[in-house]
Formats: sequence, C-alpha cells, structure tokens
Amino acid sequence: MALLRRRSRGLTTETAKTRNGGSKPPTHQDAAEGDDEPAEQQQPAVHLGDAPTQPTTAASKATRESVAARRPVKPSRAPLIVGGLVIAAITTVVVIGLIINAQQGEATSTYGPSTESTATLTADGVITVSSAGHVPRATLDVYVDPLCEACAFFEQQFGQEINDNVDNGALVVRYHMLTFLDGNSASGNYSTRASAALMCIARDVRTRAGGFRSYLESLFATHTQPQDKGSTDLANAQLAQLAVNSGAGSSTASCITSGATTASAKAESTAGQRQLIAAIGRNWSTPTVLQDGKPVNINTRGWLTSLVD
Repeated sequence: MALLRRRSRGLTTETAKTRNGGSKPPTHQDAAEGDDEPAEQQQPAVHLGDAPTQPTTAASKATRESVAARRPVKPSRAPLIVGGLVIAAITTVVVIGLIINAQQGEATSTYGPSTESTATLTADGVITVSSAGHVPRATLDVYVDPLCEACAFFEQQFGQEINDNVDNGALVVRYHMLTFLDGNSASGNYSTRASAALMCIARDVRTRAGGFRSYLESLFATHTQPQDKGSTDLANAQLAQLAVNSGAGSSTASCITSGATTASAKAESTAGQRQLIAAIGRNWSTPTVLQDGKPVNINTRGWLTSLVD
C-alpha cells in the first residue's frame, strides 16, 4: 500500500511525494509560517460569483468532459505543500497521511451513495451531515479544499464508508470548507465558488436525502475536479448543474449561479484555518480530520471503523 499526501492533486506520503499542492493526504496548508493569522490565500483578486473563463455547459456529462479534456497527463513528480513549503519529490515514497493502496486507493466500503443523510448549514458556515433519530458514536470535523487532490483521494477511498455510517446513525460529520487554493485555480476563485456551492445545497431543506454527500462526491470525482494549477475549472452554471444532478432544486441552482454564499465561504475558510492552527500548529494540511478538537490518525484503512465500532 502506498499513501499519498498531496495538497491538491496530491497524496500524503511518509517519504513525501508531492506536487505543487499537496496535503495531508494532499497536504494543502495555506497559512504561511511566521504569520499570526491564517493568510487568506495568496491569489488574484476574486470577484465572487464570477464564472471562470472556460465555456459553460448545462449537462453534467459535458461539464466533466470540458474539464477532463484539458487536463494534462499527470507528471511523474509532484510538489508537496506543507506549511507553505514546496518540496520536490520523486516516485518512490513512504506515505504519511492518506492511505492509498497499490490499486490507486481502493475504497474501504462498497456501500454506495448515501440515501438517509441530511445536511444543514450553521450560521458560521459549517456543514453538518447526519441522519435523524440516532445518537452517533462519533462526531468528526473534516477540513477540505475543493481543489485539493488529496482530499479527492480521501473521499474516493473513505466516502462510501462515511455514507454507511452516517446513514445508520453511527456518525455525524461537520465539513469545514477551505479556500486557500483559490490562487491555484484557472479562475482564481474556484475553491471559494465550489465551497459556496456546497453551502447552497446544504442550506436548502428541499434537497433530497443524501444530496449533499452526492454533490461532494461529484465535485471530488476524477473527471470533475479541476487540475491544481490547470488551465480550466468549473463555471458557476456547471457547479449548479452538478448540484441539480445530485438532488438539489432550482433554489439551490440560483444560489450557486448568483454567488449568494461566497462571502460566507470565505469567512468559514478563515475560521477553519484558525481552528487547524489551534489544533495542529502552522503546518496543518488537508484533508484533516479532528475529533473533539484533536487530530485523528487517518493513516490506516481502519481508522473510521475504530471510531464507530
């Protein structure tokens, strides 16, 4: 088994293989060392709600193809970003964060999509996913950036197991969406817009059961998630169409296309980075999982099972 820690499109590795965007599994850590505050991503000026420069399509298939068509072949080396440092790496690595096995991160469960979970959005921008009528055995805080590739691998490997445990009431997950990778996106604000879109679907009570989890999975899907430092990403109209395909209604689509929650997304990202600094220190990374404010070791395939059994 190999673990890859990458910030964006990165895997966490114990010997550290990285790209220009790594994270714990992909270790993306945006707070620069020496700063007292988690810096709002160094990035171009963001016009919240503006669409990226690539063409917009309504259908989800076209959405994925438009991104995949421009995605370059993955290079043999990638940069890992930890604590603001970019480290050049080669192919052989001992992984430190997210466990990815020889088959590119085989899923730990075959449960399938969530059918019972509901999502709610708190006033401070945290998205809580749970199943009504149960007392959970574990409540976890999960910190991810929509452009972080290691976060995508985390979702692809553990997502179905999360679905199973949320649906059966054993688990509650609080998602903290970060936007520190905005500057690595083609539009300059993709992480903010995608995070805002997730807030839109979470706050809409008409979203079907399992809709939020389905949408999160679609944004982290291999042929949907934009390339870190790539030449294209998803426009708001494309984000809205993916939400509708995941079970959201027209009000969610309008929320996404108008950029109604972008300010909340930026505020939550700043708050989330402060929380990570308090829990871990300045060398935080994404994805990170906390329980009761303390880091959870996600370096083994059975980490989630051990918390809910």
